[in-house]
Amino acid sequence: MTAAVPLHSDFAAGRIAVLFLHGGCAMRCRFCISDAHLSSMTRTQCIAALDTLRARGFDQVVLGGGEPCEWPGDWRFAAREAKARQFHVQLGTNGVLLPDGFARTPHVDRFVLPLDAAHPELHNDLRRSAPSGRGTCTDHHALILRRLETLRRAEREVTVSTVVNAANLAETATVGQWLHRYAARGGRVHAWHLYRFIPTGRGGAQHAAALDISDEAYEAAVLTGRRAAGGLRVFKRPDMRHSLTVDFFWQEGPHLKVGSEVWEKVPTAEAC
Repeated sequence: MTAAVPLHSDFAAGRIAVLFLHGGCAMRCRFCISDAHLSSMTRTQCIAALDTLRARGFDQVVLGGGEPCEWPGDWRFAAREAKARQFHVQLGTNGVLLPDGFARTPHVDRFVLPLDAAHPELHNDLRRSAPSGRGTCTDHHALILRRLETLRRAEREVTVSTVVNAANLAETATVGQWLHRYAARGGRVHAWHLYRFIPTGRGGAQHAAALDISDEAYEAAVLTGRRAAGGLRVFKRPDMRHSLTVDFFWQEGPHLKVGSEVWEKVPTAEAC
């Protein structure tokens, strides 16, 4: 693989690399900003990408997509290779295809799971599965609660993400309260990320009219969520495509690509 990565000399200082293994996902979330035709990495390209990131000074990597657990190369392979290079490894997943015993996986340091509403019907309406096939889940909310309970019992760390949109604005308080109770029972919540809905991608563009919110509504939801979370670390993510501390990498033909020259110009994002 030829790496075409326009990184500055201090690019990796305090930064996290999100590696999009591919663009595929069996879920059809109404707010999804991902691009389904994102190139799928081969195992060889994945290894080369990890080597490039390590050489550039990154020491944290998030395996993402699409859905990384649907990557043909096997997310466990990517996690093992990342850990072998001494990365702090996170798996950003919808949780559907996590296998039995996933919490004992030694190559993943932290799991990143979604929770978009405290009420099952609303969460499941926002995070819909494809009609059939691999990765189908008819009650995603219940699945996420089971995954979180498994991680709590295993004393494993988790980051929870919520996409704030017009349908779930009133839910930031109830989700924050639920996470506070979860942490009080011993759940190891590293952070709660509140992403603002972006009207783009395979889901967001289609549902912009129903889900888009104003700046003021988003800011109010974040403030409400922070109050409800009772001291948990809460991060505001006004644009899930852009961050001052997270850089996004994907495969495009033979090249490892990054768009950080754009993302670095967004001053409103906060550190992970």
